[in-house]
Amino acid sequence: MQNGNLFDVEVKEYEEWFRINDQLLNSELDAIRPLLPASGKGIEIGVGTGIFASQLGIGFGVEPSEKMAAKAIKKGIQIMIGTAEELPVEDESYQFALMVTVDCFLHDVVKAFSEVNRILVNQGIFIIAFLNRATPLGELYHKNKHMNDSYKNANFHTDQEISQWLENTGFEILERKQTIYSLENTPQQVNDGFGEGVFAVIKAKKLC
Repeated sequence: MQNGNLFDVEVKEYEEWFRINDQLLNSELDAIRPLLPASGKGIEIGVGTGIFASQLGIGFGVEPSEKMAAKAIKKGIQIMIGTAEELPVEDESYQFALMVTVDCFLHDVVKAFSEVNRILVNQGIFIIAFLNRATPLGELYHKNKHMNDSYKNANFHTDQEISQWLENTGFEILERKQTIYSLENTPQQVNDGFGEGVFAVIKAKKLC
């Protein structure tokens, strides 16, 4: 995962974006929520300030930025400082794991997915949400990323890339969801599949 210092600087801006764009956040939560297991111990990888974990009832998180982690702790989340590529977590510790728009900041996505596989129990669930480059908004994000301090070093991925990496690291894809078709702060529909909404979510099951 890229150095956490960028996010140390932008903690306030990060939370402010979600406050201002509350309907976009709610649409993203609506895409993730039905894919979460009904029970079991879960963890969010790259939990940030805990915005998603706190709304989704996830009590544990891993985060490289100490300033972001401090905010998450205030939301009641138990935090471990670390990166997705080297999770400070014991083998087979969790029933499910969540990762939200973290893949674009990783140095090694395959290693991170392998780490998620390691910490999940057999048949454990991995939910990954990402900004799908293979969509109209995804292409816009990619084209204009140099204009945004948060995303200028990001590597946006397509649904095909994410799907292939999941399969290569021992996961079976169960469901696909998508939302966010415009950046207008209004409620946006959650649909099955990929290709239209920039916010894409995959539910996958650990096979090995």
